[in-house]
Amino acid sequence: MYHRLSVWLTDTYLQDNDMEEEKRSCVLYYIENMLAGAGKILLVLITAALFGIFTETAAMLLSYTVVRQKAFGWHARKSLHCTLVSLLCFVFVPLLLQEVEWNRFLLVGIGLLSLTLSARYAPADTEYNPLVNRKFRRACKIKAVLLNAVFLLISVVLGFNQWFIFGPFLEAIVITPLFYSIMRRSYANYEQYQEC
Repeated sequence: MYHRLSVWLTDTYLQDNDMEEEKRSCVLYYIENMLAGAGKILLVLITAALFGIFTETAAMLLSYTVVRQKAFGWHARKSLHCTLVSLLCFVFVPLLLQEVEWNRFLLVGIGLLSLTLSARYAPADTEYNPLVNRKFRRACKIKAVLLNAVFLLISVVLGFNQWFIFGPFLEAIVITPLFYSIMRRSYANYEQYQEC
């Protein structure tokens, strides 16, 4: 479904007859991935709305996604697995967590743990996307830590809104070597390449 739509979009809006086949393949790949990602987000948000937790899921998903842009981290090997993990993390976990009474000290502790894990392990690469450039990794680490701090501050300003803490915490979990080991994936893949 996404492939056909990607081909149609590419053919309709990028009518560059001089585009090389390799470049066209790259464009198709990125459009297809963007459509698949948008479809998953839409599915998660619709499911959350059906369960009456749209706002909670949206806040958690937003904070997770923003931090993930710099911290990177684990990816499911198959699209279906990604969809199932997304539903579990962003719909069913909030359903369970909304029933818990969270005190401020615990929330700040979770936020500080997220910040610490990001300072230690971000960015985490994958086999298919090794982050070889040392300066890039360092810049991503600094930005990931700052984004964690921003969401912790936002949470405090909004009266300790836990969803802006749980999103970055989830992201902090999926960048740890322990999580990679549990998921049987290689960690620090950039080490297999000559550093830039």
